[in-house]
Amino acid sequence: SRKGGREVDRSEFADAVSENNERYKANAQLYRKRQEINEHIFGTIKRQWGYNHTNLMGLEKVNGEHSLIMLVYNIKRAMNILGVPDLIAKLKNWKSPYKAKSCFVLETTYFKPVFPYVKNTLSIAA
Repeated sequence: SRKGGREVDRSEFADAVSENNERYKANAQLYRKRQEINEHIFGTIKRQWGYNHTNLMGLEKVNGEHSLIMLVYNIKRAMNILGVPDLIAKLKNWKSPYKAKSCFVLETTYFKPVFPYVKNTLSIAA
């Protein structure tokens, strides 16, 4: 009924979307297994914790941020499964397969001109 005829807009990624839909239909059980195993982790981090974007820029920094988020998720999961006292006991009794070759202390002072009493000391044994 329109003078110019009908217009159909199609995304440049429409072919990729249709291929993905075909793969999904062919392997529905595989995708269902993926949802059970992987997707809840990212859903928890994104929806419940509010991490729906990264705060840093650059691949290396984003990978570091993502690694920290996953570390926290794993620690919280271990706390829920084992309980805090058992987790602490297991960490205290953990025998590292890596031998300590050296021990160093990294000491940095922040805001020295403004707050001379603020100090952060980090001890790392490797």
